[in-house]
Amino acid sequence: MRDTLPRKPNKNECGVINMDEVKGIGTHWVAYRKNGNKVVYFDSYGDVKPPKEFVKYMKKCRIYLNSDQYQRFNSINCGHLAVGFLYNKNL
Repeated sequence: MRDTLPRKPNKNECGVINMDEVKGIGTHWVAYRKNGNKVVYFDSYGDVKPPKEFVKYMKKCRIYLNSDQYQRFNSINCGHLAVGFLYNKNL
């Protein structure tokens, strides 16, 4: 959940985050890949800014957003697309 991120990121890491708070039931899944100070943030809806908790977590990094939309707003495949982003480094 977006409000349960660790205190500091590792030099290189990747992950899948649910956009809901820990008290919630879950809403929308996103993913990210971090290499050094570069972070690629993937939201299947397209050019959507990351939540403030994620920006704070990656405070010393440059965050790049994907601009392509892979999911319609009324569909439920965001988790699959988030994992697919991590698996396919070309996205």
